[in-house]
Amino acid sequence: IQGLQTPLYYYNLELLEETLVQLTAASKKFNYRVHYALKANNDVRVLDLIRSYGLGADCVSGYEVQHAINNGFAANEIVFAGVGKSDAEIITALDAGIFSFNVESLQELQVIEQLASERNKQANIALRLNPDIAANTHAHITTGTKANKFGIRIEELLPALRQIKESAWLNFVGIHFHIGSQITTEQPFVELCNKVNSVQEMISETGMFCEHLNMGGGLGIDYQNPEENPVPFRTRKVGSSPMRNVDNQGFVC
Repeated sequence: IQGLQTPLYYYNLELLEETLVQLTAASKKFNYRVHYALKANNDVRVLDLIRSYGLGADCVSGYEVQHAINNGFAANEIVFAGVGKSDAEIITALDAGIFSFNVESLQELQVIEQLASERNKQANIALRLNPDIAANTHAHITTGTKANKFGIRIEELLPALRQIKESAWLNFVGIHFHIGSQITTEQPFVELCNKVNSVQEMISETGMFCEHLNMGGGLGIDYQNPEENPVPFRTRKVGSSPMRNVDNQGFVC
């Protein structure tokens, strides 16, 4: 890139493909389905390579939902997350027939139910819960503690499930968590798995089944030594916390 003017973006597609090879090999061992967050980079060449390895799409806007579809991602492999979804964005996703909405609040659940009924469509719902787990990352990008505005509180879970169960327009497919970005150790995810196990027990007691677990959190980059540590995680023993319900389909976004 010598001689080129700045600023510019430089994408190492060889490194991306190497990462995709390792990622898909590891995820298949545990029946995980990986969804790529378009907010990270929605360049068409990047998306083409990621899609070719069978990843789904994680979107946080109506534009991203449409952009994913326009670039070959199947609608049933798209999840729509994010706070402040507008009516128009929800309608875009409903009409496309995406896999699920990751719902942030009881109020959002009501809006989706109303829009789905008006369009005579059923919406798949994954409830984003706030697990109150610190990711030990920068305070401004932490999303999974009680001090953060993101997600439904655990004590609101049962009312949300009741609303879904009583609705003809909502279909419960699972739960979603996102505990932060730039996470460089496995321990927060171990803690998250322990919390998810207890949440699943709460759900099963209602007679509903949690088919999909969406375990979100951004893997960190070593900005000090990016060339020496291109893969975010190194294998370390930090203990294990297996998901007790082996019939779940795991998602990593």
